[in-house]
Amino acid sequence: MSDVMQKAIASSVNEWLQVHPSVLRLVQMLLWASNHPIVSLIIFILVVAIAFSLIKAIGRLFEILGLSILKAPFKLVVRLTGFSLKSLGKFGGLFFKKLPVATNAETAALPDANSQPIETDKQQRLAEISNRLEAIRQEQNELLQELTALIKSDS
Repeated sequence: MSDVMQKAIASSVNEWLQVHPSVLRLVQMLLWASNHPIVSLIIFILVVAIAFSLIKAIGRLFEILGLSILKAPFKLVVRLTGFSLKSLGKFGGLFFKKLPVATNAETAALPDANSQPIETDKQQRLAEISNRLEAIRQEQNELLQELTALIKSDS
């Protein structure tokens, strides 16, 4: 009875492998590799590395999922609190008097005590930048003259 079942399974597997030649080549390669211990060791190391990477990725996925599930109630409370505070802000004007707010005309009438020093600092900084740019331009001209002198002396 077992011989008949073994032949039936072998013939069905053989037919399936004949229909799928890429799987047949893969099985042949694995059979060849199993006869060569160095290749078998390399394949084993690759399989173990891939398995550990998959396990690590699945663990990280569960970690992220767990943290998200734990954070969800707190986020819900924060959003509900924000929503309720906004609602109270909308309807708060009905129960409480609003404080008067200063307009732009009132604040613009006050003189700015720091306006004069800021202007002098800007002018001083502009003068420094202008002087530095002039020095850089002069240095650039000197370097260009030296470069042309070197090129002329080589030719």
